[in-house]
Amino acid sequence: MNLYLGIDTSCYTTSVCLLGEDGRVVRDERRILTVPSGGRGISQSQMVYQHTRNLPELIERLRPALEGSRIGAIGVTHQPRRREDSYMPAFLAGWGCARSLAAMLQVPLYCISHQENHLLAALRPLGTVPADPFTGLHLSGGTTDLLYAVADEEGLSISRIGGTSDISAGQFIDRVGVALGFPFPAGVHLDAMARKGDMDIKGSRVFCRDGEISYSGPESQAQRQIAGGTADSCAMSCWTLKTVWNGLQELLDAGLAGGMDKLVAVGGVMSNGFLRSQLLRYAGRHHVRVILAPDGYSADNASGAAFWAFWKERGHL
Repeated sequence: MNLYLGIDTSCYTTSVCLLGEDGRVVRDERRILTVPSGGRGISQSQMVYQHTRNLPELIERLRPALEGSRIGAIGVTHQPRRREDSYMPAFLAGWGCARSLAAMLQVPLYCISHQENHLLAALRPLGTVPADPFTGLHLSGGTTDLLYAVADEEGLSISRIGGTSDISAGQFIDRVGVALGFPFPAGVHLDAMARKGDMDIKGSRVFCRDGEISYSGPESQAQRQIAGGTADSCAMSCWTLKTVWNGLQELLDAGLAGGMDKLVAVGGVMSNGFLRSQLLRYAGRHHVRVILAPDGYSADNASGAAFWAFWKERGHL
């Protein structure tokens, strides 16, 4: 039986994934990169170092799933976005590992961007890569983008429709969370705190112009309150998520104006239960079909890269 290996080495997580001949996940292994207490990220050199240490152990964990099977093809992320100017050293660790494995095993290697990997992770359960264009929403620690995507021979050709003009939704959440004393990345901790509070609290208005939103103003407002000792952690967590949603609603309104009828929403921030529920309510009101990644696959993972290798080798394109 052929298995399809995916590798992703992002700013936050080392990920490897095996898919079977039916496109289902056989084994999924990940390790979140270590960030010093109070930090809001790590350097690229530290990312490469940690990925280089993590990859051998994670790949060794795949070994039991390989009994009686072989790797048929490998998919790997080699850059943040599919653009000539898109480069990040963290992806060299996974790309180098994948190239070496593909050469030794004499199997095809398919390279895609980290952004394509996220979208494909959400499409994988459908068992298909749609031929028709669709709208994507990518919300992660470093990205808040509204996208126009269409499949081609190399993966997904993606154009940016709108997004943030400054910090991303994930950066906004992480910066507020770290200021409140949560470990980085702070999203899961801020979400847990918000669940204890009143989500009827109003968030701040988010500035929007020509499809570009800005979270820097609300972030500065939050930092002032926290530094001044007037911020309650529970209320501030609720306010932060409501403010994030206010900005996303502005983006989605811009998408509707452009004819959006199908939306693939991905990225670590889309793991948030409140944002997912708000998005689904919004989509229901506006008759938009929403495709979300399965539980656990909104955050960084390698299933999208594995799925692209599977898709190409099964001859669907």
